Order: sequence, then structure tokens, then C-alpha cells
Amino acid sequence: MNDLINKAKTEHSLDKEELVSLLSCESGEQIFKAADVIRRDYVGDEVHLRALIEFSNICRCDCVYCGLRFENRDVERYRMSADRIIEAAFKAVDFGYKTIVLQSGEDSFFTAGYLADIIKEIKQNDVAVTLSIGERTFEEYKILKAAGADRFLLRIETTDRRLYQKCHPGASFENRIRCLKDLKKLGFETGTGCLVGLPGQTIESLAEDILFFKELNADMIGIGPLIVHPHTPLKDMQNGSLDLALRVMALTRLLLPDINIPATTAMETLNPAGRILALQSGANVVMPNLTDKDVCAKYEIYPNKSGVNYTELSEKLRSIGRTISHKKGYRGNTDCPLTLNPSPAGRGKHTNTARYLRKNMTPQELKFWNLVRNSQFENTKFKRQYPIGKYIVDFVVIQKMLVIELDGGGHNTPEQQKYDEERTKYLKSRGFKILRFWNNDIDNNIDGVFETISLALRERD
Repeated sequence: MNDLINKAKTEHSLDKEELVSLLSCESGEQIFKAADVIRRDYVGDEVHLRALIEFSNICRCDCVYCGLRFENRDVERYRMSADRIIEAAFKAVDFGYKTIVLQSGEDSFFTAGYLADIIKEIKQNDVAVTLSIGERTFEEYKILKAAGADRFLLRIETTDRRLYQKCHPGASFENRIRCLKDLKKLGFETGTGCLVGLPGQTIESLAEDILFFKELNADMIGIGPLIVHPHTPLKDMQNGSLDLALRVMALTRLLLPDINIPATTAMETLNPAGRILALQSGANVVMPNLTDKDVCAKYEIYPNKSGVNYTELSEKLRSIGRTISHKKGYRGNTDCPLTLNPSPAGRGKHTNTARYLRKNMTPQELKFWNLVRNSQFENTKFKRQYPIGKYIVDFVVIQKMLVIELDGGGHNTPEQQKYDEERTKYLKSRGFKILRFWNNDIDNNIDGVFETISLALRERD
């Protein structure tokens, strides 16, 4: 088990069999400790707070685990007005929150245009806006992004197609995937996640969920145990396992080290210490509920939701060596949006340096660039001297998540090799594949270089 944990810490990669082994092991303590170390190394000790406003509990869906399901006639429905939503958001801003989360059931009353006007009002403040409003069309997502929305949370809940259909009557697994891909394409910081404890769910399917998060290269992952609602078809089921949910969360941190992971309310609902346990096992986000008190209790996805007291939370965080962040908390613990293909590329803070490097390319870089520029190689768009997070890569194909580095003799020194290892580790954590070639390869075996690149491009499809 130690070997697998060390592999996850250093390579941020595990296969399905390895994930199943760690999810099934006798104790998760070492996994939690490893995830906490990676969390600290990649996103620091600050905890980002997201002010949650649940503005409508009306939902067209009939998910079998959710208290807001359409068929639940025992829930008292509500829908906040635009003015009331904006007022709640402004209160959160006054309190110091840097991210506003607008969440609802799948309520078709709130069209993309209507929500866009609300988002524009909220964005007059220096805040990020996250949406959690369910499945929409590409054009609707595009309108919301143009209005200023920064993030979008759409949980997959399970990647087991059979189980997905069983838990989501009348819904389409393929459409869920389409939505997530659309969100990534449009430049949202994209969040997803899963429920742990669904009927018929296996350890193998949870391993597949983690691999899906990695493949999608999601920017936020929300993981929580199933909490049974008495007015759903699952009323006679047992609640999900907090320990197993923590393992899924911790392994997700190990495979996606720089993403944002909330300590979900469901964890604290099952265990009064659940939120702190999550924060000590890889989580770095808490979402206090700022919904107006007269409607907050009506947004009952599951019963007995735990709340957050700011003062108590601050004290608890101090007790475990953590502090409350006053930043917007974009992926990678930076305070600037990732503007182009925001995940995983990101423009970084090295734009001026990149411009200088483009003007001062090595002979081998110039030779390579002249052969790939303007999409002349396999109709593929290459970018040169491109900032990704804290590094500048020689060449990159963003659409295929492929980085090409051209190395000279200076890369043979121990110091440079250590730097290259850290650079590769960082880029892999963002989902990139890295190809390295020596300058001699460019000078003497350019056909072999392009054969290798061509194969990699096909693999990345």
C-alpha cells in the first residue's frame, strides 16, 4: 500500500486496479495523510469560503436520492426573486466573501438571459460567481459565461451508466457528459463530483469515478456520502460511509493535486467533526450557506443539513493550522482567472517573459516552429513559448493537452534535471503529456521527432 501511495504522491497517477486496492484497504489513515501533504504543497493552508445562495428548490428532475425531486409532494417549494438573490449576494460581499455560489434545482423559470442579468449585477463587486443550476444547452452556457460567470458545478454523481440511469429516471448520461465538455470548452472552471453509497454502487465504479475526474481534468470536485431522505425511493437505504467518501476525496486530491475540493456539508451532517476530517484529508474549500433563513430549510436535498458558524469555523481552522482565505480561490491557489482554456492551461504571470523568449528562439526551436506554425503539421494548432501556470513551455497543443520540450546540453546538470522533474510533475498534474527531445534530434532526426509527435496526437484523441 505504501508503494501505491508514494506513486500517487509523486506521479499523480493510479490505474483502476490500484485505486480499488487503496479504496478497499483496511485503514485509510495513510491515504488521508498523503492527501493532506499534497494539498498543503499545491494549494497551501488557506481555506476558501464560498457563499452559497440556494435561490430555488423547484426541480424538473426526479433523481431518486434527492429531496427536491419532482415527485416529492411533501416539500414546500420556493423561488427567490432576482432582487432578493442580488440582495443576498451583496450581503455576502459585505461580509467579505470573494465567491458567490448560486445554486438551485433545475428550474426552467430561470432562463439563461434572466440569470445573466443577475450575474452582471453581482459581478459589479470584485467577486467570482459559481453556478450550480444543472443541465443547459451550449448556447445557454455561453450566455452565462459572457455575463461573467466564472465557475460551474455539475456533479456526475456516478460514471456507472447503468447506475446513473437507475438513479436519474428519464435523464441521459450522455447529455450529462456533453454538458461537462461544453463547460470546459467555454472556459468555465468546471466542477463535478460523486455520491458515495448509492444502491448497487461498487468500489470499482468509485475507482472509475476518480479516473473520470482525472480524464476530464476537472477544476473542482465535490464528494459526499449519500444521506437518505425519507421522501425518496431510497428512504429504507442506509447512509453512505463517511470513511469511504473521505478515501475517494483523498485519492482525488492525490491525482489532481492543485484543484479545489470542498469539505462537503454531508460529511459534517454524518459526523460533527466531518468537515475538519475532510480538511485534514485533502479538502481546501468550505461553502457556508447564506440563503435567507425563511427558505433555507426548504432546500432539503437531504435532511438535517449541517450549518457553518463563521467564528466557530475560524477557531477550528486555527486549531489545525489553517486560515480563512480572502482570495477568490481559482484553481492552483492563484487569484487570477485562468483566461484561455482556463483548465488546465492558464496564462500564468509570465506573459512578458514568454514574449521575450518568442523573439529569442534557439535555432532548433525556430526550425521546429517553422514546420508546425499555422497548423501545417496534421492540421494541428501549436503554440510556442506558452505560459502554463508557473512555467513557460516550449510548444503546446492545448486541444490535445500535449507539451513538446526541446532540450540542449544545459539540461544534463543535476540542478536542471531536478527542476525539469518538478516542472514535469506540475504539468502532469494539470493533465498534460510531455514529450522531450534533444536539440540533436531536431538537427539530425526531425522525421523521427514528428513520427513520435504524430503518435502522441493520435493517442490524445
